[in-house]
Amino acid sequence: MKLNLNAINILAESFDKIGYLPANAKQYFLKMADEEFVFSKQLAAADSIHLHIKVADVDELPHTYIRRKGGEPQNAKEGYIKYAFADGYNFIFSSIPVSQEEKAGIASFQFPYLDHIGIDIRNESDEAYAIYNEIPTLAGLKEWTVVKQGGGGIKVYCCHVQVNEKYWVYPPGSIYLEFAFGNLIVSETVFGCDLRPADPALGLPEQNTQGCCGTEENNSNHTSEITATNAENSYYKPGDLKKFGSIGDFLVGSPS
Repeated sequence: MKLNLNAINILAESFDKIGYLPANAKQYFLKMADEEFVFSKQLAAADSIHLHIKVADVDELPHTYIRRKGGEPQNAKEGYIKYAFADGYNFIFSSIPVSQEEKAGIASFQFPYLDHIGIDIRNESDEAYAIYNEIPTLAGLKEWTVVKQGGGGIKVYCCHVQVNEKYWVYPPGSIYLEFAFGNLIVSETVFGCDLRPADPALGLPEQNTQGCCGTEENNSNHTSEITATNAENSYYKPGDLKKFGSIGDFLVGSPS
């Protein structure tokens, strides 16, 4: 997909007006629209992108206002809702733990907080999968950590939806990126959640990512595989998590 900055600005202004646009969100979109964006090929292959925004209470969102602005509510569960907009722009809001940092009790941020930006590649063709699998190499050129979830027949779950697999990329001092591959399958009978893996540079004691959607139990049984690391040069103290809103190097340009 090609980012429509005019459409993005309209959406951003709508959420900014009601106090639910995280700081620097528009700047991140501008960086992604840059032709030098490291993952421009993956973005071009994507069907949609999303912002995952942490809020104090999903129930307190101005849902009527968001629907009037064109948001279609999807995949709603307690403490979690996705609003889909035209042209593949989606906003996800959560007030339940969705990350290892939250589960470990070290997350520190002010609401609204941008947890990550997601790039969704739904096309399951061999060509699309090859493009998806270039992600670790591209991140490795910048010495950025990559963590893989799922793959090899193991699905990745989020509440009552699932995809084939994911890569997570952790540019030091910048926003995390999620790359999801495969059709989004919705089920009312399968319930589970794989937490967003923490940046390994944070030094959490284990890489198990089970247990969000408001519960410690789920139907998945996964651990995350670290495929590239730069832990020595990108360690963050727990108190530094709130600083991740800075633009930093954010994915543009040649390897440093």
